[in-house]
Amino acid sequence: MFQTLRLLKPSLGRNFLFSNNSLLSLTFKNIRQTKNVSFNSNVQILQSSMNPWQKNFIKQFMNQQVKQSPLSRSPTWKSYNSYYNRSNWDKLKKPLLFTVAFCVGTTFLTPYLFNHTPLSVLKQNPQALIWGIIALNGAVFLMWRVPQFQRFTMRYAILLKDNIQSPWTLLWSAFSHQSFAHIFINMLCFQSFAASLVGILGVTNFTIMYLNAAVLSSFASLAIPMFLGSSLSVASLGASGAIFAVFGCFSFMFPASPVGIFFIPVPGGAWMLFLGTMVWNAAGCVLRWGTFDYAAHLGGSLVGIAYGYYYNKKRREQIRRRRLVLDF
Repeated sequence: MFQTLRLLKPSLGRNFLFSNNSLLSLTFKNIRQTKNVSFNSNVQILQSSMNPWQKNFIKQFMNQQVKQSPLSRSPTWKSYNSYYNRSNWDKLKKPLLFTVAFCVGTTFLTPYLFNHTPLSVLKQNPQALIWGIIALNGAVFLMWRVPQFQRFTMRYAILLKDNIQSPWTLLWSAFSHQSFAHIFINMLCFQSFAASLVGILGVTNFTIMYLNAAVLSSFASLAIPMFLGSSLSVASLGASGAIFAVFGCFSFMFPASPVGIFFIPVPGGAWMLFLGTMVWNAAGCVLRWGTFDYAAHLGGSLVGIAYGYYYNKKRREQIRRRRLVLDF
């Protein structure tokens, strides 16, 4: 499933907000006399290039009393919080613009690629597209185990929500897995529903839906936690956001189709199982249990319903036109 990973900084023990030397220079007397002291994180670096009289000035500046209320934040904390504040919607501007541009470009460019390029051979064998997507996920999985690709995978193959390295991460993180169990379960679920759906929608429509769902579910992974006030200090990766879109589209178009969980049949068919997963993912977004990215699951599910409604309406219109032709 689409998992969230808590990243550990490699530089444990280092304090990027305050200087450790500055903390050691305080005495209990100074702490009692002052309610709040402002520290400069670059003091040690600055002192190494200054004259002795300038060092005394820095020392006096550090020990001066700051007129602030006991509950006020230091300027360093304010500058840090202004960038990493989870309620700051300005951080969604670039991901939103990329998501819109990517979805529009994919919708109009994909038909051309499958009609006028060597990719048109996939129209004769839709199952090759499914195995190609599985192979791409497997390739990214192997790249995580090659040190030479670490720079690429850390920049593009994992969604660092509070510090997005590149907008393309919204796409490539949906093809990325770090554990074998993660990629095995995801690809098993993907092949189960995609193998049937691609034959009905065709490779063009299926590719449009899958790629757009991958990016939209990644964007939902950013927007929903920010709306709910959840922490963004986690990273996520995995294809399950797009897989839930495939499942949602399939279950909307064929609600009574029999499905099972590990060969155990589920009563009510595909649509009832899908609704159950939506309730579970919505509850996970609010209650924040486990390590799964419920926001990406929920976003992908909504995308799948939207495409299922569109393709179902389009399919019924085609059937109606064929009947009119046969009547004549």
